[in-house]
Amino acid sequence: MREELKQLIQLQRLDETLRKLQDTKQQLTKQIAEAQRSAAAEKQSLDDHTAEAKAFRKAMDKREGDLKELEGKINKLEVQLNTASSNKEYSTFQHEILGLKADKSRAEDDILKMYDQIESQQAQVKQSAQRLSEAEKAGLERKKSLEAGIADADARIEAMKKERAAFTQTLSPAFLEPYERLRKKGDGRAMAACRNYVCMGCRMSLTANTISLLMMGDKLITCQSCGRILFMAEGEDLTGIATAGRKDS
Repeated sequence: MREELKQLIQLQRLDETLRKLQDTKQQLTKQIAEAQRSAAAEKQSLDDHTAEAKAFRKAMDKREGDLKELEGKINKLEVQLNTASSNKEYSTFQHEILGLKADKSRAEDDILKMYDQIESQQAQVKQSAQRLSEAEKAGLERKKSLEAGIADADARIEAMKKERAAFTQTLSPAFLEPYERLRKKGDGRAMAACRNYVCMGCRMSLTANTISLLMMGDKLITCQSCGRILFMAEGEDLTGIATAGRKDS
């Protein structure tokens, strides 16, 4: 294998390491967003429970207002009952009072039930507040840890980029330019190993002529299917290809 091809293989290894570091940084950034979404969900839950409790408290206040209004009407009618001028008027007042007292009893029952429910809602608000506090604390700790990981990845990426820049200065443009052009296509891998007559980049069979040219090693050979620059996989020996009985496809 000629030296330039070895250098390209080394360059691809650098690029793969750099890509993995960038993927790691992206994953860490996503995890920060996930931690923030978790805290945001708890905040929304607290807001919802708080709003529900406030609305219910408002409804309860209104019901208590209804009760007071009923009590006022009953008191007024009881005064009028004592000053009724006829049996018919007395009977009318008495009938109205009985109806209002029935309404009052229902209002009192409603309020008692509301007290029980509002206690449950207040407990939910307290629990939501506790969960939010825990989520925010865990989120801050997680964010701090992840940001440290991102900072480390950034430092390693920067160092790797400098190493790559220095390394590419040693490469011939005749080899580097095709590599860079192919690297920017597809999955970012410009080269593929040849193993057992197969391109390991696209898993397509290679022709005998392609293998022969690759064995000669005097120029860059690309896969006819995926276009990647080919190189012999480590330990691969295809020196008997001329008598192997394979035909060009």
